Amino acid sequence: MRKIIYDLIYCFINYFVAYIPSWTLRKILYMAFGMKIGRGSRINMRTTIFSPWKIEIGNDTIINEKCVIDGRGGMKIGNHCSISYGACLYSASHDTSSSTFEAYCKRTTLGKGVWICVNAVILPGSDIHDFAIIGANSVFKGQAKEKGVYAGVPAELVKDRKIEAVNMKNNFYFR
Repeated sequence: MRKIIYDLIYCFINYFVAYIPSWTLRKILYMAFGMKIGRGSRINMRTTIFSPWKIEIGNDTIINEKCVIDGRGGMKIGNHCSISYGACLYSASHDTSSSTFEAYCKRTTLGKGVWICVNAVILPGSDIHDFAIIGANSVFKGQAKEKGVYAGVPAELVKDRKIEAVNMKNNFYFR
């Protein structure tokens, strides 16, 4: 019975809610299923959500169209993040050393001011620290250092951001 309920929620959220043109109504419905979404944050249309009750999104974060946000192992996305079109953030996968590909879950965390670029993939258990960037079409797993810029498959540190974040009444801007 539990699997049937999970499947019904998955279908309702991803084949009905995700196609509602009003971002405000989508937010209300996601929150009704337990997702924590901060003030000023938006989830654009056609984003696929797994286990919304295990997802927490901070303030002023934007998740663009056709993303995947997998909450099965726990997902925390900080304030002022930008998740670009088609990015996939996972917190569950399968064990490649298992002959039956057993599932596993690991919490994935994004700090504040993180930018996940177009079509990037974040694998389960990743911890992306404040103001880091994961480049377009990259596949990232592990710890991303604060203000680090990562790119490639697998993603590696390519440079550090030379920015100074300033907090003005909880809104960040950069110099």
